[in-house]
Amino acid sequence: MSNPRTAYTIQPAISPRHAGHVLVTPVHEDHLTPAILKDFLTTVVDGLIGVAPTYGEQETLNSIAFASAGRVLAVKLSPNCRFAYQKRQILQSLILLNKSYKKYAFRMDKLATSLFRDYSLHISEAVDILSMSPNARHLLLTIVDVLGGEFKVNKSNVRQLFSKEESSKADRSVVATQAWAAYQAALCQPIFVAPYVIDTKLFSSEELIFLSKTIHDAELLRSLKPTAVRNDIESGFDVSQNNKLSVQSSRYKTRIMRPGSNQVLRVEMTQDDRTSTVNARLAHLNGRTAQLDISGASRAEKLSICTIGREDPTAAEALRTSILLKVIQNKDAFLSIPFAQDIWFPNKAPRSSSTSPPDPIPVVFDHRPLNNSQRNAVRAILSDESLKRVVLIQGPPGTGKTTVIAAAVTSIASCRDSDHNVWLVAQSNVAVKNIAEKLADIGFFDFKLLVSKDFHFDWHEHLYDKINDNVIRSDDFVDFAIAAERLLGGSRVILCTLGMLSNDRIAVFTRLVPPSLFIFDEASQIEVGDYIPMLHRFQNSTRKLVFIGDDKQLPPYGQSDIESLQSVFELPHLRKRALFLDTQYRMPVPIGNIISRHVYDGRLKTVHRITTEACCRFIDVPQGREEFRGRSWVNEEQGKVVTALARKLEALRYSYRIITPYDGQRTLIENSLKAQNVPWEDKVFNVDSFQGNEDDFIVISLVRTNRIGFLRELRRVNVMLTRCKKGMIICTNRGFINGVGSESLVAVLAKAVGNEAWVLWKQVLQPNYRPFSLVAP
Repeated sequence: MSNPRTAYTIQPAISPRHAGHVLVTPVHEDHLTPAILKDFLTTVVDGLIGVAPTYGEQETLNSIAFASAGRVLAVKLSPNCRFAYQKRQILQSLILLNKSYKKYAFRMDKLATSLFRDYSLHISEAVDILSMSPNARHLLLTIVDVLGGEFKVNKSNVRQLFSKEESSKADRSVVATQAWAAYQAALCQPIFVAPYVIDTKLFSSEELIFLSKTIHDAELLRSLKPTAVRNDIESGFDVSQNNKLSVQSSRYKTRIMRPGSNQVLRVEMTQDDRTSTVNARLAHLNGRTAQLDISGASRAEKLSICTIGREDPTAAEALRTSILLKVIQNKDAFLSIPFAQDIWFPNKAPRSSSTSPPDPIPVVFDHRPLNNSQRNAVRAILSDESLKRVVLIQGPPGTGKTTVIAAAVTSIASCRDSDHNVWLVAQSNVAVKNIAEKLADIGFFDFKLLVSKDFHFDWHEHLYDKINDNVIRSDDFVDFAIAAERLLGGSRVILCTLGMLSNDRIAVFTRLVPPSLFIFDEASQIEVGDYIPMLHRFQNSTRKLVFIGDDKQLPPYGQSDIESLQSVFELPHLRKRALFLDTQYRMPVPIGNIISRHVYDGRLKTVHRITTEACCRFIDVPQGREEFRGRSWVNEEQGKVVTALARKLEALRYSYRIITPYDGQRTLIENSLKAQNVPWEDKVFNVDSFQGNEDDFIVISLVRTNRIGFLRELRRVNVMLTRCKKGMIICTNRGFINGVGSESLVAVLAKAVGNEAWVLWKQVLQPNYRPFSLVAP
């Protein structure tokens, strides 16, 4: 090992007033001694230490720099340190827990919890610098503000210094300069305002495990957000005389949006085979249509647009960060909220009341008979027993989860003695819309659905045709109670997304209809930390939480990359109490039986009129090959066969949808349908966006031919195979299913339905080929 104490100097350029050099002493914790730390501390004459960390893979803390006015000590941490305990105790004793020094870091909430999570270290007298500004934490303006303001710092140099945030991939001088900047920020704070300090010793190990995991999970999720998004636009574009470029987004997921504080719109223009790239300013945005200020576009023959930079935190993400920061600053009692204890601290949860609960609300649902498991689930929702303050209901595909929700809502609405205000919540707009449609299907219209204009206008208005009178769009939100009462029309049942609950503009609605009963649909897709904002915001009105989902279907977003992510269904003390909806009515019997046996341990019963294996067909496309294109997988030959099938299904007037595991294939098939004038809107979906949906017939393109890929993820495969009500066609490669994919659930299904289920792709193209002739109406 080279000499770990080879010192170097930096010349911070964040302030024009400071032109001197700062000495930096790097040291690996293996070589850390009391003498080294005491030597640094002799330079700390004012009791203030600037601190800056770096984080590596999986956001693991791997170094800390400590700064005084003229010195920086940069300590490299390592999980493989030979004398870890002794060395870290020296660091903790002399600096981290030494109350003679106040430690300042820009994001001290993350650092304090990372010290505990990664190295079992504590810190006291720790100050979070960014919380000393009234501005949002993610803004460059906030860092500039805490460093003294725009007139005292070089803004472009500050931007450059923090461009890689706290990444270990930055040059070693960056963390040293950030630590020195943290020290300068400490000097800028008014001496008459005492900062809130963090002392992790005030918390139990259980509380610190929760805080560190929840903050860490949020950081990991943020790191998954893309730093560049190609915005899909229509091929035609217009350029006005004053250089206004008008384009139309063609896909909601990749639509042009208002750039965040760290984002720019980059336009690539092609003319005469020459390509130029310029940044553009968004002048106007209205639904699909975006107008950009740009020069030179009038001469372009072809355009592409990309959004560069990571998007800003959502309102819910920012509120979650704020709440946890205040908790660790000992400013907020979130950890004492009863429902927070029910979820995260079962040993502290309030004991059940000895008083008798009121008479239960009777089940009132005359629209179809409820089976025993559905009726038990509805009764649990309606119960006021203290042991049922938190209810989990596992609903496999087709078991009537929304029917259970509808039965609970109609029962509460029919009971004059009930004072519940019911808020029905899901992660996605589509899931919320599905609940609303179920209520409408049974003739219940006494509800309101709060929806974002960005999702509704010009994109998804057609989805709300059946319930249009019940929709309140975000651009119609009002601030005054009288106007809000008119919009609500006396409804005590409100539907919205989980993210909408963090929108400050719904405050007037929550005052008029204070949430007492929350029912969360597709709760198995919601990361448990995402409930923090609503639990905090509605802690005074909430009396009951109901989580409905299925931990055998899609997990929380990001779990394939972040294994530590959990939904409420992954919390053992809650999971063991989950009720199970045991009868599915969607899938034909052969498919239902396979899913029951191989996913639900044989517990799932099937009630369905179709019993023949002819409900499932496999199309062998042996010439198709998987190809990695862009950031996803495609299979062009399978795409051609699926397009031919779609044309045939259209001619037969079958109701169908096409799903595929890969977004690249989804785009390929959709473009192929467009090119051949086959109806394409609302037809082709990625598997992950289709949970909760169904159709009579489902066409699947598996794409892969060499590697098993998606098929190893049982939860996603379960979603893919459980969407049809009458029949399913799977386009694949028979050799792949019998070989690489032979252990997958798809191969199990293929074996169960037999050789007769296989059709060669050429037969599909024959005029007399009729899929599902035995099961179609």
